Amino acid sequence: MRTAIRHENNFDLLRLVAALIIIVSHAYALQVGYLAMPAFCPLVLVGYAALAALFTVSGYLIPQSWCAQPDPVRFFWKRSLRVFPGLIAAVLFTLLVVGPIATSLSPAEYLHALLSPGNLSEAPFFEDGSSLGLFTANPITYVNASLWTIPVEFSMYVIVAVFGMAGLLRKKSVLFGLIAANLLLWGIWYADPSLSKIRFTLYFLIGAYLSLHHPNLRYDGGAVFLLLLALVASAATPLFSFVALIAVPYAVLWFAHLPVPALNAFGRHGDFSYGMYIYAYPIQQTIVLFLGTSLSLPVFAALSIILTAPFAVCSWVFIERRALALKQVALAPVRLSRSVRE
Repeated sequence: MRTAIRHENNFDLLRLVAALIIIVSHAYALQVGYLAMPAFCPLVLVGYAALAALFTVSGYLIPQSWCAQPDPVRFFWKRSLRVFPGLIAAVLFTLLVVGPIATSLSPAEYLHALLSPGNLSEAPFFEDGSSLGLFTANPITYVNASLWTIPVEFSMYVIVAVFGMAGLLRKKSVLFGLIAANLLLWGIWYADPSLSKIRFTLYFLIGAYLSLHHPNLRYDGGAVFLLLLALVASAATPLFSFVALIAVPYAVLWFAHLPVPALNAFGRHGDFSYGMYIYAYPIQQTIVLFLGTSLSLPVFAALSIILTAPFAVCSWVFIERRALALKQVALAPVRLSRSVRE
């Protein structure tokens, strides 16, 4: 199976739109606090759908990458180049630029807290910033809660590689089994907000199933309309998450394959979605710290996007793009059996 050719689809646009929607959703949450949000807040549900869309896109494309080059060394090299250079820069920006500005500690205290073994080991994915004196007076004290998705996403890469090497990735029953197992775990952990995040891996697996087993499926706009209508109708009920498992992947892949040249060429100047996603949260927290929660939501969301955009552009131009240029450097391949390659 060949990988999806860039600029013949709308995945770049989809990722950026989803990242922007998540920023708007976080703008609302960071002003009011998680505990004060209604159970079925529309902005939170829209953010949920946007994150589900990102996992769907990843699930659709990553197995194609494996099938194009079924070599675990090459596969993890490419995935690492996509994830870690930009992430490391964003973490350093947060700790060395945002941290000294936003901390309630003195410079010496901040440096000491930052270099303590416990804080340093949690730096890439830390949430609560109280040990660093960060955002302790904000409605939410997380430093960059968006980063929780990265280890979850990378774990899905591991699953793709493991099942690919075992020759099981192309078997429908295997993907169905993974989806069923995730549904079961979600049901068990449904009441725990942190563990119930397992549900987002379902979107990855559904995207992978559609990519591997229905690559030529024709997505119908009328069906998209009906599914989105059902999604809106279920928004104030617990059914929303279950309807979304069908509606979001179908709508995302319908839009991704629309043959509209202007949309297909959207990403020719760069893919800024990852930078927007990993830089926005600490920037938004800093805005709340200095300007409080009195800004209207549209102003806060717009300011968040405007301030984050330059960092996203720089991340792509100076870090991500250069890292991705190393994708095809010579590496020692791992020999796989014929059944695995097929």
